[in-house]
Amino acid sequence: MALVVTILLGACMIEQKLILRHGYSGVWILEGRPMPFVGDALEDLAILGGYDNSDEFYDEVISETITNLEAREDIENFEVGSVGKDAWKAYVEFEDIRLLLGDADLGGIAAISRDGDIHTLSLKFDRARAAELERLLPILKEPTFSLFNPAESEGFSEEEYTSEVLGFTFGEENLSALQQSMVQLSITVPGTVVEVEGGTRSGESSALFEVPFTRILVPEGKIAWMVSWRDQP
Repeated sequence: MALVVTILLGACMIEQKLILRHGYSGVWILEGRPMPFVGDALEDLAILGGYDNSDEFYDEVISETITNLEAREDIENFEVGSVGKDAWKAYVEFEDIRLLLGDADLGGIAAISRDGDIHTLSLKFDRARAAELERLLPILKEPTFSLFNPAESEGFSEEEYTSEVLGFTFGEENLSALQQSMVQLSITVPGTVVEVEGGTRSGESSALFEVPFTRILVPEGKIAWMVSWRDQP
């Protein structure tokens, strides 16, 4: 999960592919690529955080991510690496999506239910779950990077946080690009999609979800995504 921090810090377009298998195991592929002005700002933030440059910061994050993933019994296989300046990609094979993201019934993000041959995956994110991210992603507690911590944006509206915090950090001239930045998640399921909420059906066995980057940083309301599928004969 620590790689998610790297992507949130470095990307204005975050693409995620979740491929579920039978038994709710699967593969999560994440990739983030920054706009030039984001990379420039991150260089300054890394130096303020005590690093010589952003490369040193990213090297440390990747190293810590690998260590954390190696220690998790629910992670079966993974690859983490750079795909360009300030751009990163991860491939993670997991045992159960509820173990990966945390069970929603226990304050996590993912919930699974079943009714006969119909399975439903629900992903929920709100202010309370934003606070839970600090436990999963300790680097969010570092003062230099606290502006990327959804738990620290309490008291701001999305508009206020975008203009007053992000605008100050990245420049008012770049606000439009930040407001258009999206977090995207494509989910492929082991069956036929029968219902989607909060997104669109993108194929017989897939659904696509998107949310503005700034809404993730300021989760004033609940972000809820759901996909249901029927077992294939």
